[in-house]
Amino acid sequence: MTRVLLLIVGLLLSFGLRVWLVATPVIPNRQPFASFPYHLGQWELAYQGSIPTRLEPVLGADDYTVRLYRNPGGESAELFAAYYDVQHAGEAMHSPKNCLGGAGWEPIQSGRVRLGVDATGQPAVVNSFVIEKDGQRSVVLYWYQVQGRVIASEYWIRAYSVWAAVRNRRRDGALVRVSVPISAGSDGTKELNTAVDLARTSLLYLRPFLPA
Repeated sequence: MTRVLLLIVGLLLSFGLRVWLVATPVIPNRQPFASFPYHLGQWELAYQGSIPTRLEPVLGADDYTVRLYRNPGGESAELFAAYYDVQHAGEAMHSPKNCLGGAGWEPIQSGRVRLGVDATGQPAVVNSFVIEKDGQRSVVLYWYQVQGRVIASEYWIRAYSVWAAVRNRRRDGALVRVSVPISAGSDGTKELNTAVDLARTSLLYLRPFLPA
C-alpha cells in the first residue's frame, strides 16, 4: 500500500511539474515593501537597512525589506522578508540555514514554535534556531509563505508550491525571518519570546505584501 501511495504522489508531482513548466504564471497584485508600516502593533521602526548589492543576485528576490523594530520595553528585533514573483521549477527560495552557515554562524539549538494561525486558517508553525559565532548568539525564527500558507519545512514548501501552481498558475512565494541577539549571560528565553512576539505581530501586517 505504501508503494502505491508513493507512486501516486510521484505521478501527481510529475504532472504538477509539467504544468509548472508550460503554464504562464499569474503574478498577483500586492503592496511593495517600500510601504510596509513603521508601526506593527506596539513595535516601532528603529532602523531600515538593506543587504549588500553584491548579495542581491544570491537572494534573487523581486522585493525585500530589512527592518529593525523596537517595543516600549526597549527590546529590539530584526524583520527580514523577501518576496519572489515567480519561483522556478527545481529551485527553492534561499534558505537562511545556507546563508547563515556561509557567514560562519553555527546552529546550536533548533526546534519549531507556533505563532497562531495563518491566512488560510492553518497552524502557523515556524522554524526556531539559536545560532552562534565568535561567542555571540542569536535567536532566529524563519518560515516560507505561499499564498497565505505558512510553511516551515524546506521540503514541504517545494511540494506545496507545485500544488499551488497547478491550482491557480501562481508561483509567487516569500521567505520571512526574525532575529534577536542574545545578551551575555542570558539563556535565550527572553530573546525567543521577543522574536515570537514580533513574528506573531508581523503575520497580520504582512498579508497585503504577501498575497494569499
